[in-house]
Amino acid sequence: MAALDFKAFDADNHYYEAEDAFIRYIEPAMAKRCMQWAEVGGKRRLLVGGKVNKFIPNPRFDPIARPGSLEDYFRGRNTDGLDLKTMFGDLDPLSEHPGYRDRAARLRLMDEQGLEGALLFPTLGVGMQEALKRDVPALHAAFTAFNRWLDDDWGFDRGDGRLYAAPMITLADPALAAQEVERVLAAGARILVMVPGPVPDGEGYVSPGHPRFDPVWAQLDEAGVPMALHAGLSGVQQYGKVWRTTDPGSGSGGGDFEGFKHAVFPLVAFQERGISDTFAALICHGVLERFPHLRLASIENGAMWVPSLLRALTDGYGKMPFSFEEHPVEQFKRQVWVAPYYEDDMALLKDVLGIERLLFGSDFPHAEGLPEPTDYVKDIPTFDDAEVRKVMRDNVLELMA
Repeated sequence: MAALDFKAFDADNHYYEAEDAFIRYIEPAMAKRCMQWAEVGGKRRLLVGGKVNKFIPNPRFDPIARPGSLEDYFRGRNTDGLDLKTMFGDLDPLSEHPGYRDRAARLRLMDEQGLEGALLFPTLGVGMQEALKRDVPALHAAFTAFNRWLDDDWGFDRGDGRLYAAPMITLADPALAAQEVERVLAAGARILVMVPGPVPDGEGYVSPGHPRFDPVWAQLDEAGVPMALHAGLSGVQQYGKVWRTTDPGSGSGGGDFEGFKHAVFPLVAFQERGISDTFAALICHGVLERFPHLRLASIENGAMWVPSLLRALTDGYGKMPFSFEEHPVEQFKRQVWVAPYYEDDMALLKDVLGIERLLFGSDFPHAEGLPEPTDYVKDIPTFDDAEVRKVMRDNVLELMA
């Protein structure tokens, strides 16, 4: 664990959902349309909308991968050409890690890790919007049930300044979205989360910048509560289908997503499209102009897309300044915070975005994260003490202020 002269605040921590996370509070009439557990082929499987869901290969999380087991993969150090299953290494019984599902145990673990606090995000949950995209009422029912479970087990804000669990929001039905945002804000939520990408509406997809969603953005603008856009499964995956290399019906070739079964083409061609295009839409479609106090955070999307997006926004402004009330780059820098991957070029990002908008996020306890959260500081060796403190603590507190 890296030594700091202050306690860090992690902008990207995760829990592993309890098996009843989507079930405990689901409306009985919606149960079969949402999440269920079933025995399939002798194994306990998660059904979503009546179909086996493969977003997480092991949605019971037992056994579980060790934190940071895929660090070499994500740093591009897979020199032996190992497959992901091999790189995961040995798995641990979930019972050996009570802090992954229990709040009190997590606080004790955070004390050992030198963390003052953390923002908590879903693991399984960020794949569920896409799974229920064709049944919008069920999608909203599932997310409301999930958020009730989340407040029960983790708490949106227990008042101790340690853990802030972000309720999940889908914009699929604008009225239901506004209703759920109002409910979780009243329950004390300090940060909300949605997946980037176009919004499913039951028939296709629309921009999150569509005016139909303005009531939700207005609620957050007025409340001063940030929305995190956390990596997850979204409509951007549809892009891969137009580049398929298989005949229809013969295999995936860009079809359904299955967790940790990676293909190199999407990794190279469009892994950053979802988050970059989402912010492009929010800015070009006027959301940040209509709601100048709205706070947004990009979590677990990396940040090497930022220079390209800001360059494209500058180009667009130079050619069509009449499309904006204010320079779009200034809008981004004022209202968006970004948590880079530990493998990103931090010095470049500081120059492009500014130190005040960079967030430390370890992705603990995920396999793709860091085994010791504060080791993130080792990837910002050129930052001075004041800059380190901003990235590792102060910036996320400013986001939450």
